[in-house]
Amino acid sequence: MFKQKRRNVLLSSLLVLVLLVLAGCQPVGGLDVNKVLTNSFAVKSAESNQTITVELTPDHTGLSPEAQKVFDLFGNMKLTITDAKTEDPFHASMKGTLDYAKGSIPFQLSLDEQNMILQVEGAKKPLVLRTGAAALGSADMPSPMAKALQEEIQKMSKRMVEASPSLASFLMGSSPNPNKISVENVSEKIHGESLSLQKLHAEVHGSELIDLVKGFLTNVLADEKGLKEFIGQLYDVYAPFLQAVLKQVGESENDEMTAMIMPYLQNKTLAVEFVFTTLKTQLGMVLSKYDATVAAYFATEEGAATKAWLDGGQYIKTDLYFDRDGMTRKSVTELMITAPEGKADGLKSIKITSAAEMWNINKAVKADKIDTSAGVIDLNGTTGRMTPSKIVASLDPNSQLYKLLRNELQITKKEITIIMNDDSDDYGYFGTKPYNDNGNVMVPDRFVVERLDAEVEWDEAAKQVKITDPLKGSVITLTVGSTTATVNGMPQTLEKAAALVDGTTYIPVRFVTENMGAQVKWDQGTQTVSITRE
Repeated sequence: MFKQKRRNVLLSSLLVLVLLVLAGCQPVGGLDVNKVLTNSFAVKSAESNQTITVELTPDHTGLSPEAQKVFDLFGNMKLTITDAKTEDPFHASMKGTLDYAKGSIPFQLSLDEQNMILQVEGAKKPLVLRTGAAALGSADMPSPMAKALQEEIQKMSKRMVEASPSLASFLMGSSPNPNKISVENVSEKIHGESLSLQKLHAEVHGSELIDLVKGFLTNVLADEKGLKEFIGQLYDVYAPFLQAVLKQVGESENDEMTAMIMPYLQNKTLAVEFVFTTLKTQLGMVLSKYDATVAAYFATEEGAATKAWLDGGQYIKTDLYFDRDGMTRKSVTELMITAPEGKADGLKSIKITSAAEMWNINKAVKADKIDTSAGVIDLNGTTGRMTPSKIVASLDPNSQLYKLLRNELQITKKEITIIMNDDSDDYGYFGTKPYNDNGNVMVPDRFVVERLDAEVEWDEAAKQVKITDPLKGSVITLTVGSTTATVNGMPQTLEKAAALVDGTTYIPVRFVTENMGAQVKWDQGTQTVSITRE
């Protein structure tokens, strides 16, 4: 049942993405739909607001207690963005609130080329998450290589922004119209200003998906000139970055694959012709057997289940409002995903609605900054790992968000089982398996510590392991061969010292985990260690 549910959720997600693309792009009622939709990708700066609501309808007959808890919390949820500012494609900010059953959580967000900074009510300091190229720098990547790739990623991002309108124009221009699409002239008030607008109404239902996909592929195949230009634009965006990556790999590993691929990346004409010929051949084969392949698939048990989802209550309905410059000034969208009869598995339907307004399009807009002068909380940390415990540790225990994450969703709860006589190779990734040294279970340092969301640092010179636990605030230091450890700077005596075995550092699991606030139990009969932490 779980596998079926996971497949259906994935199918629904893919359906949503395709429906969003195939929203109709041929001229309707004098409105060049392709042009106005493509204009959305030409917006460099703007101010806006938006409200998104999510409604979950449960199927109580198949609802577990855990699922019921989720429905109670998030069955009706609303995200309100009161003030969003896009300064340029790489700098933006927003303020808003997240409302759910137990309360409201205000937040402020700031984005730039390197970081995402979040100030949420209850956070002790602003939370910083390194994004994109900024997240590359780590101990796993040499500094010169990381810096070079960071620069290439930034350049690639800028090239993608510049190419997006043209790329979108090809995709949307190849998309057929859905059955329900219309245009009318209306008057609307946007951010206090009365405007004469053109309203585009479109509906796309799941039952149309098969024909829409066929129409899209047919149009792509027919437009050889447009397809070659599309491939060429993708080459211009990605080829320089791929060349830089492969060059680094080739220099460090003498990779034969690099030598084979590089000629294509260095010759645009060769690369475009190769990709175009391959796509044209494959698309032709797909379309020649499209109807027969679909019919044969729907005749199978799996295909019948897929068809039931497509034929059910899946739809997107949208109203888009365009000004005389062809810019989107307002949108109202409703998305519905409904499980077929007998396939609900606890969830009957998901309904998502969105209403947004936009103004000051492509005018001077300044994104708001979040004050970080008093310090920040780096969610990536020294290892680049963002963990639930880091997030919860950054919050005031009395705050609404802390209560939601730790008490209601229990995202920091951990349960770890170590079977000492297990002959499987489950522990191979971390080195030699855990072992029992006269009643003291010894485990590789990262084996349990990282599962408890803590960080491990190794000091080769001192032969020391430093464990930093953000949730409990503990810093534990163990020295190989020494029965004296420190916890937050205070010495403590170990029954067994940390040991170095075949290049892997082993630590006494009970001492470490109990000092991280976990409970440890030993089952003599099954030779099993059970570790739990709330």
